[in-house]
Amino acid sequence: IPLSHDAGQRLEADFGHIYVDYPDGRRRVPIYLTAWSYSHARFAMKMPTERSEAILAGMVEAFSFYGCVPREVWIDNPTTVTTAILKGRARQLYERYAALASHYAFEPNCCMPASGWEKPDVEHSVFNLQRWWATPVPRVKDDNELNAYLLRCCIEDMDRKEAGQTQTIRERFAQDKACVAELPKHHFDPCVYETAKIDKYQTAAYDTNRYSVPRAYAFQTVGIKAYIDRVQFTANGAVIASHERCYERGQQILDPLDYLVALDRRPAALDHAPVYRNWKLPPVFTDLRERLEQRLGPHAGARQYIRVLQLLPVHPVQRVQLAIELTSSVADAELICQRIERLASRERFDRESPAPGRTDTNQVN
Repeated sequence: IPLSHDAGQRLEADFGHIYVDYPDGRRRVPIYLTAWSYSHARFAMKMPTERSEAILAGMVEAFSFYGCVPREVWIDNPTTVTTAILKGRARQLYERYAALASHYAFEPNCCMPASGWEKPDVEHSVFNLQRWWATPVPRVKDDNELNAYLLRCCIEDMDRKEAGQTQTIRERFAQDKACVAELPKHHFDPCVYETAKIDKYQTAAYDTNRYSVPRAYAFQTVGIKAYIDRVQFTANGAVIASHERCYERGQQILDPLDYLVALDRRPAALDHAPVYRNWKLPPVFTDLRERLEQRLGPHAGARQYIRVLQLLPVHPVQRVQLAIELTSSVADAELICQRIERLASRERFDRESPAPGRTDTNQVN
């Protein structure tokens, strides 16, 4: 039976796959797709995975692109969305997807199992994605360039007319938009939540990998906020550590700044811990250590160098680098510390001082 949907009623979502040529070779990548059933307005975005956080992020980006929210969103039954298939169309939704639906006030609907034809518009969009936008195979330098290309395709597609229609997709989407709600004022946080116990190495396990946190949180339980591009750790309502998301397995993602406190008691780790051997700092830092060890000896020189490194959690690398360069004639950690404090004071003064020619509006002429 031919079906028809009212303007603003229904948005369909799914994943498709295309081949993309990156500098390191050709890869098959997942693309998150949405399509309106009335206007056929499409949105596409490359995702690093098809997990829950990718669906959340894709939906948030799609709503932002459209500038409005449909009354219904139709999707399949992946375990990242539905934790249980009940009788008929009843579903037990994953709590974060249910929170997304509640935040945007749309009705979360799922197709019957193995019934992809119940969302024909997005299924057809997957076919068009491969045929129109990925033939020939796109050649990009990174995912940002690929998503910029997909966004241009979505915008240009708005000027096309669907078969059997006299109006463009853009004109019909204006009718969709006139019948639905605007975006909520507050942003939805597209992440999944977990908790983890920090071990004696200051790391927490998430998704087969381990990420570091500051020493003060060792042996504590902290919260995890996993996004598609980063993993954040929280305690007492604040973010205590943030790392780029790693999708490999069995990796350690460590921040050298998290271990600087322990270097006072374990200075040998400077040479034997991979987190410091692999730390990419400007060459002036290596030169400083060599000069300190030449003047004070390996042991005392390394401790002086550690003292300089311990400035990095408070001061940016560029400021510490400048202080080292300004004191290059004398290798002394105390002198570098004094120089950094003067540089920081000068920067604060420059920010707080009025610009040249500016007059105080409170001053009587």
